[in-house]
Amino acid sequence: MDLNYGTSKAVKCYRDFVMNPDDRVAVRAFVKMFGMPLMEPAKKLHDRLKTYSSAGAYNKDYGSTANRIELKQSVADKEPLVLKVRVGLGPRKFFYHLVDNEQFLLKKEWKGDFNSVTSIFVIDINNHEYKK
Repeated sequence: MDLNYGTSKAVKCYRDFVMNPDDRVAVRAFVKMFGMPLMEPAKKLHDRLKTYSSAGAYNKDYGSTANRIELKQSVADKEPLVLKVRVGLGPRKFFYHLVDNEQFLLKKEWKGDFNSVTSIFVIDINNHEYKK
């Protein structure tokens, strides 16, 4: 999949680390914002998403796990479609489905086909605890 990242502080911090995990400045910033236990799951998720051709192909292997790609609830029909995936068992990563390099798919246009999701735009990393 083609991964693009937004410009918010959390997303830039996440992007800098997963794109260059050997950069000590990026590692320090990541640990400060998200904590050390999230380092390995974040890098693994990034690498995994890059190897799959689509969200459907990813969900074929990981659809029965906590790290499956899902639709975010409570999104209005005229808003861009928002998808989410857990990073490890904790924070959620939210992203838009890009139709092309500039346009987001609106929720009302969603046909439910995860195989069509080949390019995503990460908009937020939700750092809340979701412990069972």
